[in-house]
Amino acid sequence: MVLGVHLLGVERILIVPHTRCALAMHSEAEMRSQVSAASGQDAAWTSWNVVTDQAAALREDVARVRSHPLIPKRVPVGGLYDVDTGRLEQRSERSMPRGNPTGLGARIQD
Repeated sequence: MVLGVHLLGVERILIVPHTRCALAMHSEAEMRSQVSAASGQDAAWTSWNVVTDQAAALREDVARVRSHPLIPKRVPVGGLYDVDTGRLEQRSERSMPRGNPTGLGARIQD
């Protein structure tokens, strides 16, 4: 991201989680069970890093990028892909309501 902003002319950074994400809709145990059933192999040893609050996870990811000393403050950071509409929405630190995973900011593309 740093190289993109400073050497390639990148003007915005999108972190793109998506709606209806299996990792946001199921527990670790459910994911292990589903993968075990689908693969025919025991997946009890795996960790899927499920996301219990997708909006909070996006805020944390944006904050992590935003706080990097080599990412200029002028570069917008954030995003959300809506799998139902096919739209990629920009969500910045200011446009991400707490606890509302569907609250969207400015539209990036239709």
